[in-house]
Amino acid sequence: MRMAISAILRAVDTVNKELGGDITLALVLAAVLEANIGHLSRTPEAAAGLEDMDRVPPDSMRRPVTGVALATTLGIPNETVRRKVKTLISQGLLVRVDGGLIVPTEVMAGEQMTRICRTSFLNLRRLYIHLKRIGVSLEDDGSDLEALPA
Repeated sequence: MRMAISAILRAVDTVNKELGGDITLALVLAAVLEANIGHLSRTPEAAAGLEDMDRVPPDSMRRPVTGVALATTLGIPNETVRRKVKTLISQGLLVRVDGGLIVPTEVMAGEQMTRICRTSFLNLRRLYIHLKRIGVSLEDDGSDLEALPA
């Protein structure tokens, strides 16, 4: 548990540095990203052609998300989400499209998101190594996770 908490705190530190210390802003951006591209990691056919980690899924593969859905997912007031979305749009990190909000390809491929992704990968790798050192087996296929909520 300590290792998981440490990984979460490192992730919070990363986004705080990149987004000016506004953790709610970071959570809204993360929730939009997950809503937009989370399905790609859950369905092999959706991920076809994206095996290379350097490839950024095009906007056409993103699933837009509404502010109301974000508020529900995050358990925060609609008005808070509205304000954070407005800020993210003004910063060029989100755009409105038919059906809701997306993080566009040019943002995903940009320097800031690349830094966040690289740091997140290293953070996850550190957690993996620590878990392996204490004897946690990570060799399973994850099939038991299918029953858990996404």
